[in-house]
Amino acid sequence: METEKKFNTFRNWELFEELPNGWKIDKSCGSPLHGFEFCTNGISILRGGKRALVRVVKKKVPTFKKIQPVAELKKVNQIQSNEEYFFPAKSVNELARKKFQEHMLKDISFDLMVCKIDGYDKREYIAELKNLINSIDLS
Repeated sequence: METEKKFNTFRNWELFEELPNGWKIDKSCGSPLHGFEFCTNGISILRGGKRALVRVVKKKVPTFKKIQPVAELKKVNQIQSNEEYFFPAKSVNELARKKFQEHMLKDISFDLMVCKIDGYDKREYIAELKNLINSIDLS
């Protein structure tokens, strides 16, 4: 049988340096002591099981240096210096407008369905939308 490393108690809970064999970390409640977590011997506390505190050593998260590939960076700089690059703004704007129109159409279709359910006049709703669009000042 392996010897369990007990070194003290805290509020009647035993403190362990390492998790004893057969014991499990208990995540059902928070620890009252920094650097420790509750553990149980695998039996429910209500059925006479034991609960103790075990020291938890947090693993240090490794840090990585960000390295830029120098050869790739040189290639990109050469391409940009030799050719002029134009952003396709017109195509992007057209796509954004079409997506917005699609979104509005879905929204209006939903509103028409609500009009049907609630018994409102669909034509009146469409007329209000037309008046709203026609009221936009284009000057």
